[in-house]
Amino acid sequence: MVAQSRRSVRKWALWTLTVPAFVVVVLVDFAALGYGVQTFTELPSWHGLDVVAALTLSALIAVEGARRVENRRRRGGALHKDLAPAWMIAAAIILHPALAILVVVLLRIWWRIRAGKCIPYRWAFSTSVHILAVGAAHEVFGSARELFGGGELALVASMVLTAVTFVATDTLLCGLAISLIVPGSSREETVGGLDDLCIDATAAMFGCLLAGACLISPWFAFVAIPITLTAQRALLLGQLESEAQTDPKTSLTRVDWWRRQTEEMLHNARTQREQMSVLLIDIDHFKQVNDRHGHLVGDEALRAVATILRSAIRAKDVIGRFGGEEFVIALPDTGIDEATVTADRLRNAVAGSPLAAMCAGVLDDPDLDPDTFHLTVSIGVSVYPADGITVHDLLLQADRAMYAAKAAGRNRVRLAADLSVLTTPKPH
Repeated sequence: MVAQSRRSVRKWALWTLTVPAFVVVVLVDFAALGYGVQTFTELPSWHGLDVVAALTLSALIAVEGARRVENRRRRGGALHKDLAPAWMIAAAIILHPALAILVVVLLRIWWRIRAGKCIPYRWAFSTSVHILAVGAAHEVFGSARELFGGGELALVASMVLTAVTFVATDTLLCGLAISLIVPGSSREETVGGLDDLCIDATAAMFGCLLAGACLISPWFAFVAIPITLTAQRALLLGQLESEAQTDPKTSLTRVDWWRRQTEEMLHNARTQREQMSVLLIDIDHFKQVNDRHGHLVGDEALRAVATILRSAIRAKDVIGRFGGEEFVIALPDTGIDEATVTADRLRNAVAGSPLAAMCAGVLDDPDLDPDTFHLTVSIGVSVYPADGITVHDLLLQADRAMYAAKAAGRNRVRLAADLSVLTTPKPH
């Protein structure tokens, strides 16, 4: 039994994190645990449980009422936004921090029960972040009340600062974790874009209104349910737009959206009289992975390679999944020398990455031997304007160069400018 427990612990996805990500996750968890223990030891009485019950029940009813929408909305993307923080913000304003933490824990436990499978360390980290956000918000509310005085306008200002503190703490800690867990994540993927900011602002202000209503009577919390159900459906639009642009297997840009962005990039290159490069990347012998380990492992390997590539390029570069096991990257303001260096860096990054560990963090496959499970990529490079003046021409030339790299033995980089024949036979 003890040996079985040890094997189970060794399989935790937590151990697949990089050292910086592991340190951040563990520190946040322990900080939240310590703060929670401290607040409960300082709780003078259990007065306010009726508010805890009202906030928790109304939040659960709203969450369950919006469940169908959330199931649809949460299918794509790493970053999800909803209005659940509104109840936590209200709890931070009107309750002792220990009771506010109780609201957070009850909501998070219910989420864990209803979510089914999840990665435990991520659930624990998210819960810890909410606890620390509630604590920071409560401290700000108390300090603001002392600073602004007891007037009605001062109360409103204090509530707004409290809500902003909660959202800022939640956003910064989650963004830091995402950037460390998924290296190369863009700003939108870590802290969100304009739409996410609007959702945060809506949840923050709604939390203030909810707190104000609960100061009159805690049962006013139930009035918020139909409002949140309507607002929750509005959040679906942004998710659908994101799904339309994102490849579900790799979380990279779909090729049609990549083309649109690259067309704009090429237009700017013409206007600014700058160079631009396109890399076409193909995973070598990828069919053997599917044949030997199955398509589930193949999908995980595909995701792992996508993560490696995205982490090794600049924020302004645009990467997308071209199809199958092929990826495409547009490099603005990049000539042939820089593009060659970038392509070699990407090739070495894939060849030298611990793919077995990255895949085993999600799938338990004893055949994923770190000594034998390796992948390489072949890369073709084309440069504007020397190799083409349209996106189609650049892709065509990069494709020819990529097949030349495969014909030369794979795990190589080839430049369209170096091709001496019009066509290169595709290896079988």
